[in-house]
Formats: sequence, C-alpha cells, structure tokens
Amino acid sequence: MAPRSTICHRVLAVPRTLVSQNKRRYQQDGFDLDLGYVHPRIIVMGYPAVGVEFLFRNPRSEVQEFLDERHADNYFVFNFCDEPKRGYPPSVFEGQVKRFPIEDHNVPSLQMMMTFCEKAAAWLNADEKHVVALHCKAGKGRAGMMACMLLLRMGFSASATDAIDRYNHERVRDRRGLTVVSQKKWVHYYAALCASQSPVPGVNIVEPSFTIHKLTLLNTLTAAKLPKLRLRIFTLNSSGSPKTLIHQEIGFNDFELQQEIHGCVMLEFYRERVNGCMRAKHFKIWFNTFFLKPDKETGRVVFSRSEMDWTARDKKHRRLPAAFELEMVVGGPDHL
Repeated sequence: MAPRSTICHRVLAVPRTLVSQNKRRYQQDGFDLDLGYVHPRIIVMGYPAVGVEFLFRNPRSEVQEFLDERHADNYFVFNFCDEPKRGYPPSVFEGQVKRFPIEDHNVPSLQMMMTFCEKAAAWLNADEKHVVALHCKAGKGRAGMMACMLLLRMGFSASATDAIDRYNHERVRDRRGLTVVSQKKWVHYYAALCASQSPVPGVNIVEPSFTIHKLTLLNTLTAAKLPKLRLRIFTLNSSGSPKTLIHQEIGFNDFELQQEIHGCVMLEFYRERVNGCMRAKHFKIWFNTFFLKPDKETGRVVFSRSEMDWTARDKKHRRLPAAFELEMVVGGPDHL
C-alpha cells in the first residue's frame, strides 16, 4: 500500500475532526475517515465528497481506496441523501450503489424502509464476506436509523433498543448518535414489523386511512397572550422524499379540520411572528397510520412531549412544559 500524504492529513485533520463532531473516526492503516463499523459487516460513514467538501468531509478517493483494500468486490454502498448535489454515478463504487433518498432529520416511507432492508439483507446473505456501507451527509441520523433497522433484519440485534444502543456505542463517542425522536420511532416501527411478520416484515402491510377532525394542544404554558401557530400537515408517498404538503392553517391551541391522512404523516407547528413573516420551530410529530391506535369510543390519540421533534433544546421547558401533549381526534371507516 502506497503511503498516504502525511502532510495533507495533518493539514486537514482539524477541519475534518470539527465536522465529525462526536463521531468516531477510522484511523488505521494510514486512513483518517469519518467512518465506523457498527457491525463487522455494516459500515456507517459520512458523505464521500469531492470538490471543496473534500477539505472537511470524507475524500471520495480515500473511501474508494478503503473499500477496495478492505472489502474488494464484496461491498455495496447505500446513499440516503436526498439533496440534489449529493448523488454520484454508480460507477464510482464499481456499480455497487443504490440510493434511497430521505430528507435530512426526517424518516422514510414504510415501503422504502422495507425495500432497503430486504435489498441489503439479500446482499449480506449472498456471501459471508459481503459488507454494506451506508451514508447520508453526516453519516449519523439517516444512515444510523437505517443501520439500526438492518441490525434487526439480520438478527444482529434482538430489539430496537439493542440496535440503537449498539449504534450509539459504535458510531459516536458520547452515545448521542441517533437522537432525532422520529427516527428512533421508525426503528421501533421496524422492530414491531419484524416481530409480527417474520421473516420478511411488511410484505402484506396495509396502511389505513383516517380523517383528522381536531388537534388540541394540552398543558401549554400559561400566558396572557397565546402564541399564534402555523399548522402544516405533510405525507410521504411510497417512494419517500420529498414530502407533500396537504394542509396548512393558522390558529392557536385548537384546530378544527376535516383532513384525510394515510401512511406516513407529519404534523408540524411553527410559532408565527410579525404578521406571519417570521416563524420559529415549535414542535413536530411523525407517525404512520398503520401504527395509529385511536380510542375506539372517542377516536382520540394523544402524543406526549417525548414523541415530538424540536423539543430537545428546550431542556428547561420554557417553551413546552414536561406535561405538554397534543391530542388528535380522528374518524373514518377504518378506525373503529
């Protein structure tokens, strides 16, 4: 193996380490890559970059060299970036590339989730030498979520909690690897499918339709003037990203509506400011209607604060109290 440029590595070590943040780096055999093995056959890494990004992300040429040296003819690369400029020709990795686009800090459709797991499992099961390399932009959230699902699919982890714990231990130094609430929820969704429909989860899954009648914010902060909120509802089609806006309106703590939903759904709330010109994140919730369990008498579903994204930085509960909840009332022929 030809020695790599020690001077180049030293010069670029600081910016690359800063971008890596809490993630473990692979620093063996002359390599210094934002890359880690969460299992001997499952690699999670940052985006293999060219151009200016080469200076602070994984250099694509070094990722190619790493895979060719360690897993020649036995690797398959999965790209979860949905950003237009984060694709590349399959020829970059000997034609062994498949892209499953997922929006940053969000989730895939159930169909995409299952298709990926089956394709990756088929590759791994074909030969014990086969490995997969998964990446998004940072190689943390989207790729980590899908890696956890694959750990479950292959039987390398016994539960969603085990898979997430393993990923958090192997990929990052502070165990804060998979932190987006909805992404962790999706790992638990996949675990539930594995438990109920083994060995190939989700083959006959039917995502029911509901109609949202009302959304109510419960246990909010007591204030002289309630914050004006913008509600937006999105869905995902079976191919996943991009999500589709199906409803939006402005209100306060109660929203009356008649909106049909199906499959993967996101409820997003922003705080309106200055005549609606400026907005700040309030909270959002992802769910799939297959896993929705409304009360049979009232159609009521309650989401706790712990099920919401965008709440992690509100550690002192100044914006959303610990007891904060979102109540959703649904109806339709499928729910009773």
